[in-house]
Formats: sequence, C-alpha cells, structure tokens
Amino acid sequence: MGFGDEIMTTGFARVVKKKYPDSQIVIGSKIKKIIFESEIFRNNPNITSIKDLKPKAKKIWLEIYKDNRPYILNSNKEKIFWDYTFRTIKGDLFFDNGEKKFAQNTISKIKNEWNLSNKNKYKKIVYIETSRISKTKENSRLGFYNRDWGYENWKNFIKKYKKNILFLQSSHKDSKNIDGIFSFESNFREACSVMMHCDLFVGWEGGFAHAAAALNKMALVLFGGWIDPKITGYDFHSNIYINIEGSPCGMHDNCDHCKKCIKLITPKLVYSKFEEII
Repeated sequence: MGFGDEIMTTGFARVVKKKYPDSQIVIGSKIKKIIFESEIFRNNPNITSIKDLKPKAKKIWLEIYKDNRPYILNSNKEKIFWDYTFRTIKGDLFFDNGEKKFAQNTISKIKNEWNLSNKNKYKKIVYIETSRISKTKENSRLGFYNRDWGYENWKNFIKKYKKNILFLQSSHKDSKNIDGIFSFESNFREACSVMMHCDLFVGWEGGFAHAAAALNKMALVLFGGWIDPKITGYDFHSNIYINIEGSPCGMHDNCDHCKKCIKLITPKLVYSKFEEII
C-alpha cells in the first residue's frame, strides 16, 4: 500500500477501537495470518503492532493491504474499477519528539530563509507537492502519469503567488525544482510533521492530501478525472474533479481521457480555488 492508503486505514482503526476498546486492532490478512506493519502506524494507540500482540486477547482484523484496498472493487491490466460505496475517514498521525523537533527546526530555518530574501511578511505557509511522476514500475501502473499537472503550470502558479505565500516542499528524486519553493530533505513522516506547521496543502490526490486531512489542514487537491473525490476525498478540502465522459477512468497508464481532464484544469480554475481558501 501507499502512504495514503495507510493513513486512511488509521481512520478506520480509530473508529473500530472506539467501538471495541478492549480488543487488539490488527491490520492485515486473518486467513493468511499476516499482520501488516507500517511506519505510518507508529505511535498509534489504536493499532496493535506485532511486538505488542497478546495471544489471549481478542483481535479484530482490518483486512486492508496491498491486494485488498477497500476502495477498489476489481482491476485488470488496463484499469482499476472503483467501489462507489467506499467513503474515506480522516486518519491520524502521531509524531514522536524527534519528529516534532525536526519540524520545528525545519520551519524555523525556512522562515529565516524567507526573511533573508523577502522584505515583506508572508501571508500563509503552504505545503505544496508538484511531482506526481514516479519512475518505479509499480507506481507507473497506478495512474501516476494521469495525475501530473505539468511543470509549466506549477511554475506559473508559484510565480503568481510567491511574493506573498511561503511555499515549501520535501525534496525527493522526482521533485521539480521551481524558483519560489523552499525545499528540505526528509522522510515522509518528517515531511508530514513539517506540514503540521503549515496553513494548507496544495497538490494532487495522494499521500500528502490524506496527511493534510489527518492534520486538520485545509487543502486544494487536484483529482483530474482519474478518481472521484467522493471516494478518497474529504468534504472540508477544496477538490478539483473533472467530471466528463469516462470519469473516473482508473486507467493505469497514460490515457487520452486524463490528458483532456488535465487540460481542463486551467490555471484560472486553480488560481480561483486557491484564492478562495487562503
């Protein structure tokens, strides 16, 4: 599973744990007797890790793992078929002291960098994720190429607002270096701990959008026409979904439908939605 799937899973674990407080909530396959562990679940009081299992205590299994994602009905070599009955729940992230310290130090450093290069005070701190292309074989089969707004669009977006908005992002191998974005190196959890200090998130549907929801952050989330925000979105986020014939397509690889949807996500539309929430 991806980080977004795992964050969604924490929401369901919280609901189940509240209903059955004396039970151990484990993630994985009961039939296969495989418990799924993730760094996203670290410090989460609602999920029992392998090392904390008590053999005689009652266990409730959440059957969520790579080959059993609850928002997917079925899939074949060409596309994913979505389960329209699925509704996501805001998840949870529990940071340790080291991650909190990392976030505080990173934010302080970036604020200092802003002050050195800008005479004016920023109005908002915005966590942004502009890179959706993944070169791994697995992720290239999960519609990543159908969820990329394009370098020029993001560059122009940053250029328009960078005088008043402090944009930051965690850099990784697929990051696009755009003037006006303050970058820092981190793992995913550390990046999310930094987001905790931001006012909102801007980017495509995925792990960071789910992290923003878990941290109760406003967000502008681009969905294109690949998946419907009714399935994996949040009603307190501003979601851009292109509902045309063929949406949501769920295609693994590049498709003409998604290219059309991306063209319909015009700069004017994104600017308008962004200005509504800042």
